[in-house]
Amino acid sequence: MTFFSLGFRPFFLLAGVGGFTMMLLWIITLSTGYSWPGVANIITWHRHEMLFGYTGAVIAGFLLTAVRNWTGKSTPDGKPLAALAIVWIAARLVPLVSEQQLLYVAVDMLFWVGLFASLWHALITAVVRNRIFLLLVGLLGTAAALSHWSILAPDNQHLSYVGAYLGLDIILIIMLVMGGRVIPFFIQRGLQKAEQARIPWLEKGLPPLLVIMLATNLLLANSLWSALINFILGCWLLPNLWRWHDSAIWRKPLLWSLYLAYAWLVLGLFLRGGGALGWVSPYLGIHALTVGGIGLLTLSMMSRVALGHTGRALEPAGLTVLALVLMMLAAVVRVFLASSQGLLAYQISAVLWMLALLLFVIVYLPILIKPRPDGKAG
Repeated sequence: MTFFSLGFRPFFLLAGVGGFTMMLLWIITLSTGYSWPGVANIITWHRHEMLFGYTGAVIAGFLLTAVRNWTGKSTPDGKPLAALAIVWIAARLVPLVSEQQLLYVAVDMLFWVGLFASLWHALITAVVRNRIFLLLVGLLGTAAALSHWSILAPDNQHLSYVGAYLGLDIILIIMLVMGGRVIPFFIQRGLQKAEQARIPWLEKGLPPLLVIMLATNLLLANSLWSALINFILGCWLLPNLWRWHDSAIWRKPLLWSLYLAYAWLVLGLFLRGGGALGWVSPYLGIHALTVGGIGLLTLSMMSRVALGHTGRALEPAGLTVLALVLMMLAAVVRVFLASSQGLLAYQISAVLWMLALLLFVIVYLPILIKPRPDGKAG
């Protein structure tokens, strides 16, 4: 069946539908106070589902597809891929329909174990720079488990926060590592430019800084040291925004969206550093990283990867461009207006987010479920 021929097909569609639905349920609950059977804390649920549900689906779809190209080895397709997708769906549905919270935890963990196992064969013998993604997926599953700690131990909320923020940092590492690889490559190919000269010290210095950031935010959260490493990492990434910029990218939606998503990640690091020092609300940095960075980057990557892997020209539909603009506006409203407009800003940002993903689903549903127009496999 075409739909289960490669990981990006089911999981990108699930990310679009799930990201829309989970945001809708969040804003309904926030606005009306309605409670769901298996959701004891709506903020904890929202945090978990956006990080490990929505973003987890995008990461699954991307890695199950990209790892084949990196290693030349197969990743699950057909029934095994369908089973993994069903487990992801079940994990999202269980807390909405059942009071059995431990079942929610178990099914959610089954997805992460399944994803790890799905990538193991192809990545365990791969080169180190690709094998690192096996470690990151394992850490992301561990963070998802910690995020559930408020269910496993209701009197101990701290580990639930630790899991969520650990998950955010791991996702940030994945986005920065992949962004550093693909954004300059896509810009070079999209603009038919010569390959940029690499800066070895800039590239080699990033992994140690990311590890330090992960450890510092985990062990010394909201401290001077946490602020310092976020500032340093933000400064370290700034040269990439200068190096990758070309005025021609603003005529290519699948390029400017990637570029601006990376810029949101950099801004988010600076805002998170300021939040650790009490200069700004800590939620500004979090939502600059999540809505602006992760939201725009995942939407842009899904849009491009789906076109490329189905043999279509890398020219987005008008509705896709509108979706990218709406996601950008969702970030602007959530980061810059929420402190003054409160619930109204949350609602507007949520609606913009939902519209962006709804447009993605409308445009890409036929692309994801139909065979490639050139008749090739994939």
